[in-house]
Amino acid sequence: MKEIIVVLWAVILGQLVGYIGAAVTSLTYSPVTVAIISAIFGLIVCILPHIMDTKSATSK
Repeated sequence: MKEIIVVLWAVILGQLVGYIGAAVTSLTYSPVTVAIISAIFGLIVCILPHIMDTKSATSK
């Protein structure tokens, strides 16, 4: 459940950053592309702690 909330917030904040970034750079805003990119970054944030689990590697 925690991972779903993280991805949801990543998409919401990604839409905000994408809209502002498109307005500042005078590019077209594509909400679908921004949602996909921000969801991927949200998934990376969720998966990265499991990959870099240092507790199991250091405890013997």
